[in-house]
Amino acid sequence: MKREIKIGIFMTIAIFILSLFIFIVGDISVLFKKKGYPLFVNFNSVAGLEKRAVVRMAGVKIGFVKKITLKETRAEVLLNIDSRVKVDQDSKATLASLGLLGEKYIEIMPGGGLEFCQPGDVLGSVPSIGFDQLGVLLFSVGDEIKELGGLLREVIGEGEPEANIKETLQNLSSFVAELKDFFGESKGELNKSIKKSSEAIQKFEQGVEGVSHNLDELLLLLKSTVEENRENVKINLESIKELILKIEKSLGLLNESLEKINKGEGTLGRLIQDAGLYERTEETVKGIQKMIQPVSSFRVKMEIRADYLTEGNLLKNYLTFGLWPTPEKFLLAQIIRDPLLDKFTYSLQGGIRWGPLASRAGILESKFGLGVDYYTLHDRLRFSIESFDFNRHPRPNFRIWTRYAASKYVCFLVGIEDFTLAPNRELFFGFSLGF
Repeated sequence: MKREIKIGIFMTIAIFILSLFIFIVGDISVLFKKKGYPLFVNFNSVAGLEKRAVVRMAGVKIGFVKKITLKETRAEVLLNIDSRVKVDQDSKATLASLGLLGEKYIEIMPGGGLEFCQPGDVLGSVPSIGFDQLGVLLFSVGDEIKELGGLLREVIGEGEPEANIKETLQNLSSFVAELKDFFGESKGELNKSIKKSSEAIQKFEQGVEGVSHNLDELLLLLKSTVEENRENVKINLESIKELILKIEKSLGLLNESLEKINKGEGTLGRLIQDAGLYERTEETVKGIQKMIQPVSSFRVKMEIRADYLTEGNLLKNYLTFGLWPTPEKFLLAQIIRDPLLDKFTYSLQGGIRWGPLASRAGILESKFGLGVDYYTLHDRLRFSIESFDFNRHPRPNFRIWTRYAASKYVCFLVGIEDFTLAPNRELFFGFSLGF
């Protein structure tokens, strides 16, 4: 046999064996890869991902897919990571592809953690959107757009949509014209009201500034008083020290006396050791408690209130005393300086409360009157309506107002005085200080 034929047969057998080896192994480069450590990743779907696919981090190859298996309803992918590469435990793995139609690979996105994965750990996964999921999403968006179009047809009308739109625009135009005419006719009154409100707010700010100035003067006076009496305070402290020494001596004597009493010595000791005396004393104390309990449950409150009347530019002042024998029953007494009448009036009312609703009756601004109050927001907000002077012609005085407690001691209020009689109608607002 010729030498050339022998060489040809040898080369043919070698190529056949090499091809068969590549076919079985799949990628001959795997044999020459450096050793690594295994990591696991679970995906809902690994469609398009093949065994021995590349694993990348920041676009750099760091390993390959060693095995793909089905674990329950999810795909479990075994990765072989280069031993020189450390993957932190906060990293996430996702499916990616090179280009629009490129091969699929696994991209690991570092998480920035300080602890690194050990062989056999499981990485978290991030779902990726493929072309099939994108198609389903676009199909659902198309259905939503179709439903929106049907809704617009129902709103516009199927018969004559152009006529309906035209009619709507005409109605809108007529409404704008009427609104313009209304503001044009009421411009003077609106400007007048805005001007009065601005003046009222300015006067209110001036009043607040005056109160603030008076408080500053009071603080300066207190400070100067303390500085002037500093020496007296030192003398008093020395006297207090001497008094404490005397009290310590007295306590020593008291301890001696108590020891004698505990031993039953003396008249007082014998009385204390008597069990019957203790029982009689306890019964007496309980009787006294029953007698003073109604008085101790009384709640008393005093309030100073100032209302600014916007129409007359006047200030109406109230001094109120309140007495609550029980949480449900109360008495109110007021002294009122009425600038409209230029004299003092008084109020004396009794009331009962049922939950958030309270009713009261009695003398209201020197006339017989009635009132109803509604409490909300844990009694911080109160709505009130009052009526009095029932013999007045043509109708009694009706007043409605709202009060808001900004704190335990300060309240703000706004209301309308005599709102049923236009010539006497008066807007007022003010504040009150409670003690």
